This record gives sequence, structure tokens and C-alpha cells, in this order.
Amino acid sequence: MVGPVVGMLLGVADSVVNHVPVMLGEIGTASAERGGWSQAAEFAGLILDAGWAWAATAVLAGWWVSRHARPAAGMLHGALAGGLALGFATTAYYGAELLFNGSAWWGVETRFWLIASVLLGPPLGVAGAAIRLPGPAGVVAALVVPAGGALQMAVLPPPAASLMAEPVRWSTWIVAVAAAGFVARGFLGRDAVASPAGPGRGPLGR
Repeated sequence: MVGPVVGMLLGVADSVVNHVPVMLGEIGTASAERGGWSQAAEFAGLILDAGWAWAATAVLAGWWVSRHARPAAGMLHGALAGGLALGFATTAYYGAELLFNGSAWWGVETRFWLIASVLLGPPLGVAGAAIRLPGPAGVVAALVVPAGGALQMAVLPPPAASLMAEPVRWSTWIVAVAAAGFVARGFLGRDAVASPAGPGRGPLGR
């Protein structure tokens, strides 16, 4: 149930924050002249619209469902949870858009992102489950989301026309660097105390 729940939360939240200016009657107002609530919603919307945030949802679902499973079973659970997370996120997003806009739910864009969810969700869920693995495999898996966030901000940053573009960009960079440092610290600390009597834990201490 974790995959569907986190996916639905992401999809609905993404759609809702994108419509805050409409709810506040500021849709015709220039972005820089909107009120504080609209600016906060735009900040949140730029993050929730980002590909790395959707990827993080699938990774989180895979990490969570694998917590009590053996590695092989955990990978299978993670793949299923990741696919469900993105599938339900896409469905919930376009369902909420239908309620807000009255537009057709099923279209080319919806089909495209559902196919992308089926293709990308499972490997991202596996990455989440792999975070629990000891050694370099766990480290690489734990760096998927921070690296993805940093790469997107470098290659495909938020639109410059938005007043929140730079705050979102710098916030993402800071969080990505901090997360990478946390992973590296956990990996090095684990190696420092590892003993031949038993395997080390994953880079996040699990």
C-alpha cells in the first residue's frame, strides 16, 4: 500500500499547489506581483513538478517496502512499489486536473506519463531497496536522488521567468549536497566500525 499512497499524495499535492493562484484569484496577476501564499505555492509547485521529486517518490516507496525483506525479495517488492507509486501519482495528478479544469482525463499526455511510470518506476523502486545493501552498491543507490536533483538543476532548471526559480534551484543544490555528504559520512563511518564478524549495513544505517 505504500506505493499507491505516496503516489496519490504526490499527484494530488502537485496539482493542488499549481492551482493556488487560481483559487486566490491571482491568475491574471504577474508572477512577481502575487501574494505570499501564491509565491509559496509556486515554490512548492516547481519542486513537485520536477522529475527528481517524482523519482524520489519511487525510490522512497522501494526503500520503505524492503525494510523487512531479504535482499532478493526486497528488490522485487521495491520494483512493484516504485511502479505503483509513479502510476498512482500520474493517475491522481490528472484526476485532480480533471476536477480543477474539467479537461479530459485520458489523453496523449496521460498515456505518455503512465508508460513512463511503468518503465521508470520499477528500476527506481529497486534503487530504493538497494540502499539497504552494504558496500558501494548501497552508496550508489543512495546517491540516485541527490545526483538526479543536482543534474536536473544544472541541465533543466526551473523557468527563469518565475520569481521562485533561483530559490528552488539553490535549495535543491543545497539539499542534494547535504544528502550526498550524509551518505558519504554513513558509508565511511560504517567502514570504520565494520568487523569481519558480520556484514556492514547500508549507507543510511539500515
